[in-house]
Amino acid sequence: MIIFADCQDIRKMAVIKEIDCPKCGAKNGIEVFERDSQTIGDSVCDQCEFTIPEGVVLEVYLDGLYEKDKKV
Repeated sequence: MIIFADCQDIRKMAVIKEIDCPKCGAKNGIEVFERDSQTIGDSVCDQCEFTIPEGVVLEVYLDGLYEKDKKV
């Protein structure tokens, strides 16, 4: 049973990512926290205050932004 406890602990851990801002392009301008592939809390760009909302799958959210930009 102890082996399974370790798996649960890993699953509950948050992952921290620093990404370039999709709006202003600031290098590592947004610090994003993820758990279970979803963002934890709002993540705000240090330069332009662009916000990635809580509870989204980061890659899907960013892909949606880029798709919207292509249509414009």
